[in-house]
Amino acid sequence: MIQRLIVSSGIAALAACVLTPVGYLLAGRHHGRFQDAFQGHWEIIAAGLALVVLGLLEVGRGLVLCFGVLGAFEVDNLVRGAGSVLVGAGITALGVALLWNLLLGPV
Repeated sequence: MIQRLIVSSGIAALAACVLTPVGYLLAGRHHGRFQDAFQGHWEIIAAGLALVVLGLLEVGRGLVLCFGVLGAFEVDNLVRGAGSVLVGAGITALGVALLWNLLLGPV
C-alpha cells in the first residue's frame, strides 16, 4: 500500500510539474486574470493539479478493483473498490474546487 501511494504521488507530482509550466506559458501570452493567477499563485495551481491527478489515479484503482477479475475475484474487492472510488472522487473534487476558485473564481 505504501509503495502504491509513493508511485501515485510521484506520478501526480510529475504531471503537476509538467502541466504547470505549460499553463504558465499559455497564460503568459496575453495579460489577463490567468496570467496574474499563474504569476502570483503557481505553487497553489501545481498543488491543485497534483490533487486532481492523484484523485483520478485513485478512482482508476477503485474501478479496477470493482470490475477487475485478474487472478482471482476476492470477496472484499467490491467494498475496497467502492471506497477507493469515493476517496478518489473526494480528492479530485478538492483539487478541482481549489483550481476553480483560483482560476475562475471572483476577481
